[in-house]
Amino acid sequence: MLVRYRGIMTLAIPLAICGLPVADAVEKADPPPAQATPDGTPIATFEAFPPAGTAHAIAGELTMVDHVNRMGILRDDRTDAVDKYSQDLPHHFAMLPYGEVFLHGARANLEDIPLGTHLHGWFHLGPRGWFTVRLASTDYEAMVKNEPNERTPDSPYCRALRLEDDFTHDARQAVVWEVVAIDQVAGKLTAVRREATVDERLPTPATAAAAGLRPAAVLDGKQVFDFDSSTRVWKGREVGDSGDLAVGQRLLVNRTWATLYGPGRLTDVWIDAESRRLTAERQAQRFVEHERMRGVPGRIDSIEYEQNASGVVTATLYAAMSADAKAAFQPNARGVVIVAEPTLRSYDQANDGVAVMFRNVDVATSQAPGSSGITMKFHMGEMLEGIRPGRTVRLQAAGWPRPTLPREEILSPFDLRPTLIDEDGVQRTTTPFSR
Repeated sequence: MLVRYRGIMTLAIPLAICGLPVADAVEKADPPPAQATPDGTPIATFEAFPPAGTAHAIAGELTMVDHVNRMGILRDDRTDAVDKYSQDLPHHFAMLPYGEVFLHGARANLEDIPLGTHLHGWFHLGPRGWFTVRLASTDYEAMVKNEPNERTPDSPYCRALRLEDDFTHDARQAVVWEVVAIDQVAGKLTAVRREATVDERLPTPATAAAAGLRPAAVLDGKQVFDFDSSTRVWKGREVGDSGDLAVGQRLLVNRTWATLYGPGRLTDVWIDAESRRLTAERQAQRFVEHERMRGVPGRIDSIEYEQNASGVVTATLYAAMSADAKAAFQPNARGVVIVAEPTLRSYDQANDGVAVMFRNVDVATSQAPGSSGITMKFHMGEMLEGIRPGRTVRLQAAGWPRPTLPREEILSPFDLRPTLIDEDGVQRTTTPFSR
């Protein structure tokens, strides 16, 4: 099996062949030194979780996505802090391996989020650290140079710690939108942000780590949303249309075209508690099925080497795991470990998975952003080169399916998926506007 680490392809071979493991030897990941940025945001690394409250909050609309490599592009919201020549420029990002995604109040993956969905995100600096994006000072300058700006000024914040849609964002904060006026002819819905009642509140796993996030900008007061014939209105177990909207309803919504013309156009509206609960349950189950077939991601913290290439591995599971998975991992139970990359892609999991024995499962009372707080020790009869401190792995509980994944998801024998999105502003794919 081939293993790529930071762009280098190496053979994932048993360490016994190299004679590396020795009894009582312990290898641990050294946390990299913190590197501050102009606003105090540290550079995020794969090997260490970032400090709480340091991520930079940015909202925008998802305009492009490479879900296999967990990368995408946002069109950041227009704000008063951004001049008109800097508006609507692409914000490239890559999910951190421990980054979380939420949709409809439930855990999700990037492939679950429709293009055009307005998202709230929390970002850290990427591998280049802070860099200044040169912007054209006028439209005329951009025109005569025939070289349009390729990045938003926020491009240095290119590693995403967390993304969530408007539904999740409002449900997490226990707020709803109360309809005060509707113009069916003009397609305008006027609503006011209100605190949700006890019956209206939707439990969501997005709340768990929210205390470690910087507050994000929110819509407040009275807002006038657009809607049209494509707007989906969810009521109970049915799908309605704009004719089902009425004054006095208390809604959760998702938007698109946000901040281009006011607060945006409504793509989906949930008019009652039952429809919101069912939507969240459907998305949660979709995440569980995806998780079972690929495994729960985590980071290797340390290795206690034993004789003959065996040893005990300590790993911390990432926060992006379901309640079902937390219950599935038990001490003295068997499972499977799969070598993965920071993108969470594996090489050929149907053949590469190694059987292990889980020994200890410890749960911390508090955890860093991106961490589940669950630390596991598992025994491996034969170490692989890909099992190293700081590396990413996927873990499966006994009985979980391990199918051959679609070809574009796996890295063995080589990666056939083109890189069309880059995270840090260094273009890797030639375009007509490449500098």
